[in-house]
Amino acid sequence: MDKSIWTIEWSDAISMSNPVIDKEHQQFITLVNQLNMAILDRDNKETIVNIMQRIYTHSELHFASEERLFAENHYPLADEHTQIHTKLLETFKQYLEKMEKSLFSKEWIFLGLAIKDLLVEHVVEEDMKYKDYLRTD
Repeated sequence: MDKSIWTIEWSDAISMSNPVIDKEHQQFITLVNQLNMAILDRDNKETIVNIMQRIYTHSELHFASEERLFAENHYPLADEHTQIHTKLLETFKQYLEKMEKSLFSKEWIFLGLAIKDLLVEHVVEEDMKYKDYLRTD
């Protein structure tokens, strides 16, 4: 199987034109690619859960970083975006808890892919809404 189709590559098309946010998004891509490879390689549950926990922790840090930038720059839709962050973290946490309790690899692979999809969708759709407002270039 060609694993390259499961790899997300950084490009200017997904750049937020803000070095802080771009660096954090690049870290998300690294973690998502690690998750994809672990799932494709059929790594054990412990490995998958570990990567997902790192994604969750990075999400918390990244969302807090974005929210600081919103406050510093008086972003008018900050409250709406913060609510989206809160819901995403709640969903991630629920998925992690389900995965940790699950005995079936099919279920935890599905949950891992679902978290990845939510995260990628958030970066590509929701974060792009503030790109022009917080750009630094």
